[in-house]
Amino acid sequence: MKHSRSIATIGFALVASVVAASCGGSSSSGSEGGTPTKGGTIHILTNGEQIAHLDPQRNYTGDDLAFAGSTMHRTLTSYKYAAGDAGSEITADLATDTGTVTNGGKTWSFTLRDGSTFEDGSAITCADVAYGVSRTWASDVITDGPTYASTYIDAGKYPGPYKATAAEQAAYDKAVACDGNTITFNLKDPVADFNYTTTLLAFSPVQKAADTGEKYDMRPVSSGPYKIESYEIGKSLVLVRNDKWNKDSDPIRSANPDSYVYEFGLDEAVMDERMIKDAGDDQYAVSFGIQPENLPTIFDDETFKNRRVDYYDPFVTYTNLSVKALPCLDVRKAIYLALDREALRKAGGGPYTGDFADGFIKPALSLDYAKSTLPEGLNEDGTANVEAAKAAMTAAETACPEIAQHAKDGLTYYRPATPTWDKAIAIWIDSMSKVGIKLKDE
Repeated sequence: MKHSRSIATIGFALVASVVAASCGGSSSSGSEGGTPTKGGTIHILTNGEQIAHLDPQRNYTGDDLAFAGSTMHRTLTSYKYAAGDAGSEITADLATDTGTVTNGGKTWSFTLRDGSTFEDGSAITCADVAYGVSRTWASDVITDGPTYASTYIDAGKYPGPYKATAAEQAAYDKAVACDGNTITFNLKDPVADFNYTTTLLAFSPVQKAADTGEKYDMRPVSSGPYKIESYEIGKSLVLVRNDKWNKDSDPIRSANPDSYVYEFGLDEAVMDERMIKDAGDDQYAVSFGIQPENLPTIFDDETFKNRRVDYYDPFVTYTNLSVKALPCLDVRKAIYLALDREALRKAGGGPYTGDFADGFIKPALSLDYAKSTLPEGLNEDGTANVEAAKAAMTAAETACPEIAQHAKDGLTYYRPATPTWDKAIAIWIDSMSKVGIKLKDE
């Protein structure tokens, strides 16, 4: 059974949650039965210009966390590298176990493994982990990362290591204390699952002497099985083996490839062509997302059955409406009801694009939440309910005439400049025009 991205009722998905993987040909560096073997280079194809962040304390997007956490950066704990429910369990990484909790859940301690090193061969110490965590407070320099550490840890008004006074640093050192190779976190309040928080790269070690602040993003020091050989934004990132990495100290990473090459700035059509052709180095390539026009080829041709992956991803794709700019509920309701979501789904690849979602939670998580309330009149098949949308606009003209007029004069829609979005915005503009709403394409 195939599973795809859910399409939010207030928006749409344009690219299915598909990973196309090449099959590796008959080279001796791969195995036809799917059993991993050592050697070779994995190529990752993307139209992005760079990894969002390689600085571990700034890394906070799913794909980048997974990539950097598997290759370059270790943390105290990690999710298990396993399929199904087992992949939701945590295991020890740099730590010898998943932590010891005391003080009613307000104190967590982790003891570091012996033999863990940075790429320069120096041992990873408790002080390195504490310093790495401390960087998350310096939000003026270490931007975009998660703030769980500064939210949970009882370090007072600590500003981070770059600006801290001696007293502020002492308060931090008390909150995040080292005793030999044991690090202890003293929290403001009990956090029963703090050892899940420590799976984030915000809890990766950083050598104080190697910290270059904002510039660290381009050349962080590796604590994992791979290190940076070269990194050029818009072109490529090349990772090679870290010869100082000790497998005996790392129970979870297998480090099978010799290297990874991230190829940036590729045209999406070119990526699809390369993946489908499956020749040369592209026999060992992966790409995320397939252009809509190629989805039937991938899923209707049995040639690709062992290379395609289709699943519900953990997100819905939706269009954000500015409530500040559109405070009138009736106008927002008119937009929801007028949008031809099924046309967007077809433009995005038809049944391979995904299903219409009824909220932001399921089917990625269990049903522990109340069912979402959807706008009355929203067609379950995704087609527009023009009459109901017109009625909402009529109500808006009475309830909030200035906002209704603003929608008629023109709302600005910001979107990526891609061929797929060119099709989508045309559908949006046509849908809204049927109820008197004008869109300005940006």
